[in-house]
Amino acid sequence: MNGLSDHRHIVLLIYKQIIGCLTPEEEGELDEWRKADERNEALFRRLTDASFLEREFRRLNVVDPARPQADMQARIRQGAAPKRRRARLVALVAATAAAAMLCIGYFVHERPLSENGRLSIERQLAEARITAGKTQAVLTLANGKKVSLDDDAERNRSLIAQQKKGKPDDRKTRINQLATPRGGEFKIVLEDSTVVWLNAESKLVYPDNFNADERRVAVTGEAYFEVAKDSLRPFYVESGDMTVRVYGTEFNVNAYAEDNRIYTTLVSGSIALQPQGGGKGELVLTPGHQAVFHKEDCTVNVRSVDAPAVTSWHEGRFTFEEQTLGQIMRTLSRWYDFDYAFEDARLAGIIFKGSAPRYAELSEVLYILESSGGIGFRVENRKIIITTNNK
Repeated sequence: MNGLSDHRHIVLLIYKQIIGCLTPEEEGELDEWRKADERNEALFRRLTDASFLEREFRRLNVVDPARPQADMQARIRQGAAPKRRRARLVALVAATAAAAMLCIGYFVHERPLSENGRLSIERQLAEARITAGKTQAVLTLANGKKVSLDDDAERNRSLIAQQKKGKPDDRKTRINQLATPRGGEFKIVLEDSTVVWLNAESKLVYPDNFNADERRVAVTGEAYFEVAKDSLRPFYVESGDMTVRVYGTEFNVNAYAEDNRIYTTLVSGSIALQPQGGGKGELVLTPGHQAVFHKEDCTVNVRSVDAPAVTSWHEGRFTFEEQTLGQIMRTLSRWYDFDYAFEDARLAGIIFKGSAPRYAELSEVLYILESSGGIGFRVENRKIIITTNNK
């Protein structure tokens, strides 16, 4: 057989083999293909091995850089079985999706996935002790005292409550700073019941108590806000040269100092944006839209986005919507706390679309990125080098 269409036909035959609905004619056709080349037989055995498929399906579901693979997986789910049989075939459908994706990847790239390569990067990351981040932050009080916070929510509440003792009038002037390190995240509930999730390497400046006519905080890095409604006191978020005015809504601000843009994504409600200093009016944002503020010339453009996907990090998942490899590595480096470098600067511009569990092993994400073709990784101390992989 020759050509991608023939390869897709073999994928279908393997799929039907797995779920047990291969006709005698199709079985003969598949046997003929297996006997034509020992590599075909080896691939067939690998793609019908349950333990291998289970492991590979989990890995392939970490980052999905190819939309055709996602489309095929969706079609398999939709056509798997009537509802009464669905529970019995869940495992088979998952295995089939993995087989289809792996088989297509094999034929398109004309090379098997490297088990040794995966194990090598896993060992390198383990030796470098590069692991996923965790709940951690440092609260710096107005008097300079620092309080370390972790994933013990009850302890955190107790420590924060202890710092709020004193007269209410005194507390209004107390300005706190909550900062997460690289490899850290934290959720805090403010005095007005507003909830703020801080991403890695971010900082929130806020008062113990808001005053009578407004609520105002400042953010650097990335934060997701679930603002408590209060029609009498608008909520302001200052981020670099941009101010967001809110009355009660959910939105995300991505304002890392090293980036030349500030991204404000609205999930629900309504917000208004204005460059600090005023003079240019307000830009009102509606749900499902993202405002991109350009620091160099203070201009703003608005675009439609999948807001839940963009903000999914605060729910334990990274989603890369048409992001470059440079952007992805920057995001991963903050969460997994590592340095990185590109051997060829052009690699940073490769665009990917997919998602990754926030607490997945980094080796899983890198392996799938590498399997998409054209790139490779190696670890030197705590630095990950992105290389051209033409093997």
